[in-house]
Amino acid sequence: MVASYKLVDEPGEPGEGTGLGKCTYTIQPPNKIAAPQASFMEPGATGVILGDDAANGVHFDAPTGIPTSDNLYANAWGKNYLFEHTFANMAGQIRYSCSVEVTYPTKWEEAQDDLEGEDGEPIPQDPIPKDSSFDKTYTFELTPREYAYWQIDQLSVYQIDRALMENYALPGGSVTLYPNNYNPPALELANSTVVEEHVVPQETGTLSFTPEVVDGGDHEPSPSDVDDTDELKSLAESQTNDPKVQNDRLVFNGQIIMDDTVSTKTGPVPGRIADPQDTGGDVLYQGQLMINRSLLNRANAGSSGSIFYTMLPENVEGRGDQSYPINGINSVTVHTPVVNYSLLPDDNRPYDQRMDPDYDRTVLILDRPFTVHFTESGQHLNIPGYGNRDYGKYTQNKRIQFPFGVFQEGQYYPENTWINIPVGTPYMNFTMPTWVNEGDYTIHTQSWAINAPSDGAELCQVNLNGNLANYCAAESFNVGVVGRLFDFRIWDIGDFRFEKVFRTGTGNLDHSSAMYYTGGNDENGTPTALSGQKQWHLPIRKGSHPTEQLTVPHNGYSFLFDFRTIGNLWQPGEGIRIEPSFYFIPKTGGSAAPVDLYYDVSGSGNKMIGVGSPKDKLSYTRTYRLADGLRNISGGELSTAASYEYNYILTEAQRGQTNWLKFYEKYVKRKTEISEGYNLEILPYTSRTLVGPTNIPNGVNLIAAVRSVQHWYGEYNLPIAPYILPKGTNIVTLANHYGGALDGHEQEFISGGYILVKFEIYTVKNNDAGTRILGYKAPEANMWAIEGQMTADTDEMGQTFSFTSGDIILFESDFSVRNDYQGQGR
Repeated sequence: MVASYKLVDEPGEPGEGTGLGKCTYTIQPPNKIAAPQASFMEPGATGVILGDDAANGVHFDAPTGIPTSDNLYANAWGKNYLFEHTFANMAGQIRYSCSVEVTYPTKWEEAQDDLEGEDGEPIPQDPIPKDSSFDKTYTFELTPREYAYWQIDQLSVYQIDRALMENYALPGGSVTLYPNNYNPPALELANSTVVEEHVVPQETGTLSFTPEVVDGGDHEPSPSDVDDTDELKSLAESQTNDPKVQNDRLVFNGQIIMDDTVSTKTGPVPGRIADPQDTGGDVLYQGQLMINRSLLNRANAGSSGSIFYTMLPENVEGRGDQSYPINGINSVTVHTPVVNYSLLPDDNRPYDQRMDPDYDRTVLILDRPFTVHFTESGQHLNIPGYGNRDYGKYTQNKRIQFPFGVFQEGQYYPENTWINIPVGTPYMNFTMPTWVNEGDYTIHTQSWAINAPSDGAELCQVNLNGNLANYCAAESFNVGVVGRLFDFRIWDIGDFRFEKVFRTGTGNLDHSSAMYYTGGNDENGTPTALSGQKQWHLPIRKGSHPTEQLTVPHNGYSFLFDFRTIGNLWQPGEGIRIEPSFYFIPKTGGSAAPVDLYYDVSGSGNKMIGVGSPKDKLSYTRTYRLADGLRNISGGELSTAASYEYNYILTEAQRGQTNWLKFYEKYVKRKTEISEGYNLEILPYTSRTLVGPTNIPNGVNLIAAVRSVQHWYGEYNLPIAPYILPKGTNIVTLANHYGGALDGHEQEFISGGYILVKFEIYTVKNNDAGTRILGYKAPEANMWAIEGQMTADTDEMGQTFSFTSGDIILFESDFSVRNDYQGQGR
């Protein structure tokens, strides 16, 4: 800063100061702070090509059929316009730089030397007043002035130009539809990307300032003694108004979308172009389109089309003309009808032994019959002469295909074979073989028209050949093939009193033919030769012994049982889970009450071990030998199972370490652990033989057939002399009540009746003994009931005993193997 001074020789009052200046502005480039977009660029065009009833004088349903020489009309619909736009909100600042020249008047007093008085004493003199001035220049920036306006970054508006529709049946194969009675959109547009055309800064004007006199006191003032920057800036701020702004202009169909009215500081927020409306029915329409009489019939001649939009010249960065497909245009066709409403009823659901049934698929049970219903009647297209009726006269043949082999009246059809069903035959019965793998499948049926050119699956349509390029009506059935668990029998009891039942003679190891079956029916509920012989029905109870009617087995003795399965249960990791549970029935009869069993281990000091407890699993392990002579399993049955294991379960390396004879020698001596404790029995694959059919049709894999039916052998016994308590009794609390030790004679223990053993039997797979696959009693199928297990029986005294599914044997509660061999009780 340069200061200038004006000296005043004679004292007087200082002059008046002056200050003048101005501000200049700079428009800073704007930033785009928002760019909202709006668009409607999908016309959703649809169209039809249908019979022109007015020209034809009769109604034809063109998608179903319309003859040549008759007329069609073409009609398309879309939106009456399309648009897209992007509006930019531009914002920035105007900067002001100011400069003010100020002349300050100054004053001060200049001290004088003292005068010497007559007596030599100094005499003070008054100071001399002085005045002058100096110049000072101020420069500063004002607070920036904000501005915001809207401009059009992109804008396209489209009007309908035409529609083109194509179909084999149209004259020349296509028709062009030009708009009728159509009002295109109107647009007014003014736009610029130059900021100066949108923003007008406001002038600050002249800055006029009158400074005050600068009083220096005893010295002459200088520019550094004064600073009026704040006052000058405040003056400039007050004289500077906000800028004027102006948006681009957009008017659509008379509606202002972007307002270009001059505003202060901020332009008004624009709206958006309104969404278009659907075109009227006659905007894109043409009738009396005659089908050339020389055209050949063609099923479902496909249609296509496009609608074209022209961009209005008023645009900003427009994308040019556009075209879109016309969707949903019907086909035009001619015709010969067949129907297929074949049915596969879910009749086998009562035999579905899956613990987790699949209700989305019809169930088929191995080794069980099923019926397919297949007539020539049903609903075709609802047009004159069609509808719901018998189409046998149009049907050349019907057929069914299974992805697995089936039997039909004794004849075997391999998988994927088409089986003909004569026209006029309303149903056909089939039977599932045992060797079909369990799992999900799809069955196909077809009905063929008499004019079918071939029998390729590509000519098929579901239920009816409504699309008449097809000559076949098809149906499919999603099915689940499920195995079986059945034929539970008890065929030996260790209690010597039953020797005469199960053996051919005293001391003879050979089995008699006597067995106790679930009931008097087979696995399909069909009565067997034992249907009226309840003595041989389970559970084994008083009256079951053929000669000693009052005899009931003593507890502790093993009983042997077997049953069969059909399905995929032949590999390691596949087996049987048996869950015993226990009930008490008084000798006077009635219903069974659930109980808990306890036992002690002689010499171990472990007393009152609860069945199912951790100690139970440690205290008792059941191991048995499948080929034990007492089982009387035939050598052929054992040999077949061993042969399968040797050839299909052992690895090549394992077979290399032994020959067949050595393997079989070990096989018949092999022991298998089937339980830990009395609460659960797991029969692994080494507990079964393979007894599938060997008299099989040509082409069926013998190994697959033989292994498809499995014969399982198990055995079970109660603890010797078990202690019985009502289910859920807390034995620790009970022991504490009696001072810590229990001997089984406390009043809470139950005696004087029968222990009823109930079995729950399941198949398991994938080395997962905890996942139950099939069950003897499942949500849908109860094989105990199917096989006719009794629900009640009356003894010789007229006392009724009630039973439930899975009850298999009663034991005397107070007598055990220990009584028989020691002649005494507990």
